[in-house]
Amino acid sequence: MNKSYSYNSFLYGVVYYPEQWPEARWNTDLGRIAQTGMNVVRMGEGAWSIWEPEEGLYDFALFDRALELCQNHGLKAIMGTPTYTPPAWLTERYPEVSGVSFNGTRLTHGSRRAYNYTSPVYRKKSQAIVEALAHHYQHHPAVIGWQIDNELNCHLDASFAASDHEAFRSWCRERYSTLEALNQAWGTAFWSQTYTAWDQVWLPRPTATYQNPSLLLDFYRFTSDMTIRFGAMQRQIIKRIAPHQFITHNAFQTMTNVDLSKFVEEAVDFVSYDSYPAFKVCDLTLPTGFRDRSESRLLSRMRGVSAKFMVLEQQSGPSGQIGGMLNGNSDYLHPTPKPGQMRLWCWNSIANGADGLLFFRWRSLPYGSEAHWNGLIYHDERNTWRLEEAKRLGDEIKRVSATLTGTRCVSNAAILYDYDNESHARIESVTGKHREANELSVYQALSERHLGVDVRPLSSVWESGDLAGYGIVFFPHAHVLVASDVRALQDYVDGGGTVVFGCWSGYRDRKHSCYDAAGKDFYEAFVGARVSDFTLVSPGETSAIRFAHSDTFLEAPIFNEVLAPAGAQVSVLASYTSDYYAGQPAVTLHQKGKGRVVHFGSFFTPQNVAALLKALMIEDPFAVWAEIPAEVQTVVRSNGAERFCFLLNFTNKQQPVFFKQAAFDLLEERMFQGQTELAPYEVHFLRC
Repeated sequence: MNKSYSYNSFLYGVVYYPEQWPEARWNTDLGRIAQTGMNVVRMGEGAWSIWEPEEGLYDFALFDRALELCQNHGLKAIMGTPTYTPPAWLTERYPEVSGVSFNGTRLTHGSRRAYNYTSPVYRKKSQAIVEALAHHYQHHPAVIGWQIDNELNCHLDASFAASDHEAFRSWCRERYSTLEALNQAWGTAFWSQTYTAWDQVWLPRPTATYQNPSLLLDFYRFTSDMTIRFGAMQRQIIKRIAPHQFITHNAFQTMTNVDLSKFVEEAVDFVSYDSYPAFKVCDLTLPTGFRDRSESRLLSRMRGVSAKFMVLEQQSGPSGQIGGMLNGNSDYLHPTPKPGQMRLWCWNSIANGADGLLFFRWRSLPYGSEAHWNGLIYHDERNTWRLEEAKRLGDEIKRVSATLTGTRCVSNAAILYDYDNESHARIESVTGKHREANELSVYQALSERHLGVDVRPLSSVWESGDLAGYGIVFFPHAHVLVASDVRALQDYVDGGGTVVFGCWSGYRDRKHSCYDAAGKDFYEAFVGARVSDFTLVSPGETSAIRFAHSDTFLEAPIFNEVLAPAGAQVSVLASYTSDYYAGQPAVTLHQKGKGRVVHFGSFFTPQNVAALLKALMIEDPFAVWAEIPAEVQTVVRSNGAERFCFLLNFTNKQQPVFFKQAAFDLLEERMFQGQTELAPYEVHFLRC
């Protein structure tokens, strides 16, 4: 089930923490927020010590006064449950609630997220504060919804406390029932790891050398389940008390160690996201010219679990954190967005499915670890040009909000992923460390061909099988694969769809064991080929492939599989050009009924994916309407009757666009036809 955000208007606002400012400022601040065109604030998630200054003693007065001012200025509020910042009295009185590092260090008070999800005491105290808040604000006219916790698993995505080990044993008992089944699943015959009693079973602990990969896979599953249960516990409380108020959570980046699809299904009404494209701007491993644009892939991931969602933290300026020197964390500071760039990033979030957007934050804080995390105004009350951009954005949203809220993104392509394979990539890091770059290469090539891209969990295909609208579907990292996964894709292929698997697909089952020859039959029959040989590309060497009827040599990096086609319905699309396997098949295509199945024998690059799309005759869907350069991103939203197209220029140069047909821009309220120039960081929202 794809859970989707729905509200009666576009929510546009900012994060505001009244407890961090003199009360004399509140009225002016909230008035200015409303004057900026905003209609919502988020507050409360970092204020447990305000809500409950002493154990069992609740004090709502500060936020009651702040919410009264919100009402006076026509602002709604999303309240945050404060469970990511336990107060000092809790962690000092109950040290067992603390998170413990892999090496056994107990984390103490003085930062955030210093707890573990499995502590009975912490769960009880979390239940109590959430219940108290839900009861107090269930009928408050300003409160429309809740954000549970904050950026779960950020800074601490696993704990190894005594309660965690005990919970892991219980989880294993529930999963396997018997030690015999556990030993078989984990392959404990290797290195004499066989368990003969349940109290011998632990989470991963420091060992002399390499750990059991099957145990590690279950460790990642367990950690995800504990995160989900912690979120679901809060959701159940709020839904019981205030069923009319929505519940969400602000996922960050890729949200490590949690199965996002399962989390959304069990813990929230819909997902939200924290969008900080400056992290991408500073990532020199990303392709030049595609750095902040790559944020679209993560927004597409959110859309894959919630067709429409909210951005609860949108970058409002330079951001950074300080104070990490003693625990090994590197301080950082991002560059300030260029004029126009912040607005571009906001419209990119909206284009990709966000029907609500809040900046983080209103005012830069003069103290704390995030003093460099800048807001729309400076510490000393000076306005920034970014505040003016926020006002412009507010005016634009008002003009088009009725159109936006009735639309959804429409995509031509999909990228599939699943939590087991993401976990495998962390376990088997030789190739796994390239997993994200591999997926991004596919995304970049599709995006530059102006194919809208949904990034979807494999579980969504199991549940609905609704792939028919896509011209092509990629599964870049399908190392862990079972027959039922392939069956879920079969209907799509039978109906004429094209599926592309990345290299090293179909090697392991869900126990993380490699298949024997017969075990892989289901996959080899689907792709129409088997792997006859494979190798890691030797350090310092390069490997290349050449597509049939092309003279271009394209890099085939990291890992190469030599393929053996099986049957007359299988053709070779590309071959290797070097090393001992020169001339051997690298990419095969199985014509299967009306559809096609491709196995790609190396890691992807934007260039070799572009060549594959050309070989498969996957065309730019905008070509009949306009000539749009690859540097301009396109996103389509539709209400079923009409289509609307975003054009977004992430570059610092003008980009030429030639409209073959007339197109009306709803932001500029003007018609375009023929040649025009899209200015740096500019956005068009067109009826197309």
